[in-house]
Amino acid sequence: MELQNARKILSTLPPEAVVLDVGGGASPFPRANYVIDAMPFSKIGSGSDGNIHQKLNEPIRYNADRWVQWDICDRQRWPFEDKQFDFAICSHVLEDIRDPIWVCSEIQRVSKAGYIEVPSRVVEQSKGVENPRHAGYYHHRWLITAGANRLEFRHKPAMLHSLNRAIVAKLWAGRRINPAHAIVPFFWDEPFEVVEVMEFDERRVMEELKQFARSARQLPALTERVPLTAGGRLKRNIFYLRLLVGGD
Repeated sequence: MELQNARKILSTLPPEAVVLDVGGGASPFPRANYVIDAMPFSKIGSGSDGNIHQKLNEPIRYNADRWVQWDICDRQRWPFEDKQFDFAICSHVLEDIRDPIWVCSEIQRVSKAGYIEVPSRVVEQSKGVENPRHAGYYHHRWLITAGANRLEFRHKPAMLHSLNRAIVAKLWAGRRINPAHAIVPFFWDEPFEVVEVMEFDERRVMEELKQFARSARQLPALTERVPLTAGGRLKRNIFYLRLLVGGD
């Protein structure tokens, strides 16, 4: 989760608020009273590249008894009552899962308000985020945009990786997307619309991808330097060069 928004949430939640973290097993939000995740409690932090507990220096409130191991996409009502929670957090989860529409509907059922954070399309349509040959993160399924009280999900097509005009930026090892453009933060306190934008015409899919890329390239300060030591930068450059040449 973006650190500034995490601190904003902490500063505005009243002490008595009951909070749910949805899918936060890799790095649970410490203020959460409950966590629901596919991983068991024993796997806290597994696969996370940054532990929000350490960044916030906030004592945790959840425990093993309030950790619910659950497939959040299985189309069964989660084991919580309607509006049981004052606030629900779902950070960097929806882009990974098979059914974000269902998950958003359950989030709204069990909570009165919340915060959703996902990677931006600027990131997902840029090469070099993980690999100079691929766009965005290899395991992400969706391109997500937010509007006025609305989240839109588009399938992330395989053609994106080879469609040059659909690429927003080509990042070398020493560059990254500016954090200001890297995430979609979505605070909600009333029902919001969740839509899967389905398009079955290949040409229209391609044109939409290219149109987004053209617009995103105009963003101010689109990229920035990665804060690395000289040695770290050299290692990263060699790693990226090997990926470009060898492909694996």
